[in-house]
Amino acid sequence: MWNGKKDLLSMDQLSREEIEAILHYAGRLESLSGKGSKLGICKGEILITAFFEPSTRTRISFETAMHTLGGDVQNFSESGSSMEKGETKEDTIRTLEQYCDTLVIRDGEPGSVARYASMVNIPVINGGDGVNEHPTQALYDMYTMWKSFGRLTNLKIAIIGGLKYYRPSNSLVTGLGKFEGNSIIGICPKGLELSDKFRNSSYSEMPIDMAKLNETLEKIKPDVVYVTRLKKEYMPSGEDPGKYFYKIDASTMRILPGHCIVLHPLPRTSEMSTEIDPDPRVVMFKQVRHSLQVRMAVLALFSGHEDGLKQI
Repeated sequence: MWNGKKDLLSMDQLSREEIEAILHYAGRLESLSGKGSKLGICKGEILITAFFEPSTRTRISFETAMHTLGGDVQNFSESGSSMEKGETKEDTIRTLEQYCDTLVIRDGEPGSVARYASMVNIPVINGGDGVNEHPTQALYDMYTMWKSFGRLTNLKIAIIGGLKYYRPSNSLVTGLGKFEGNSIIGICPKGLELSDKFRNSSYSEMPIDMAKLNETLEKIKPDVVYVTRLKKEYMPSGEDPGKYFYKIDASTMRILPGHCIVLHPLPRTSEMSTEIDPDPRVVMFKQVRHSLQVRMAVLALFSGHEDGLKQI
């Protein structure tokens, strides 16, 4: 299945069968990826994480995943590097290629990670490229849904927030669109609608006055509420994010169906109250935990170690 696949740049490149395989292997790894665990699947290999934008979960989970698979990790930092002397990102990436077996790259320019991948001969995984995509985020979001419902079909998913500038929702809509019967509803402030590039037949949209968010959710009765923050860093200079204010809080939880789960890719800011964290339907930190197993599966598969995964 993985012959000829080197890079993971977009959810669009994955078939339903490949998504299911990644999630299957993540499930097998779940009991073997506790703190302190170490497998030998990637023994002797080196991962470099090259992040030109800030990151907590993506960088650390990839690094932990590689260590757990038995490999080693180097973290590249722009600060203190030759980029401060004027070296380009392109030359930096081609230099890093000489020292590692796999690269995970995050960059603020849409499409940039695919361009870097075309320049090197080792696997490149997209850790987020501007407002474009974040494929491994979508994969572990989908894994969390699968763990909760036992399926990725016939689900009603409400994705809330400033979708125009949010790469995880782009990848999630693409991934869920490969599974039949799903209804994906984008609930967003007017003017922050999902890019046409990522729309599919599973997706519909409700640009609303976000003061009516609870009322809208009560009518929809979703299985999944996927909350996103406003990406202020990508919004046009001078635009006031405060005019798009929305919040998931205790009043929201009261109107959601009892089986509904609430996800958030994090970091959260003002769009989700901490008062709802004890509610068992709020599963965002389980979601974070699942990022480890999913990224272990991705690293192993895209570096050619499916046989190793089959043996666990």
